[in-house]
Amino acid sequence: REARQEMVDPTSDLGEDVNADNAPECATCGTKIVQSSAHRVVTRIEDGRAHHRHFCSEECRSADRK
Repeated sequence: REARQEMVDPTSDLGEDVNADNAPECATCGTKIVQSSAHRVVTRIEDGRAHHRHFCSEECRSADRK
């Protein structure tokens, strides 16, 4: 039987369980996203799996769409 690992929720409202070591990086600029109210996540489903792209701001999210 495989041991379960707890997943850190990088979109936690409080961000209490996210630090610079385990924080997601912005897909556009590479900045670590720690306790940011501007954090945006875009999720897509491909081949039955969820894929997430994190962005540190709306500007970075918009730039990624170009």
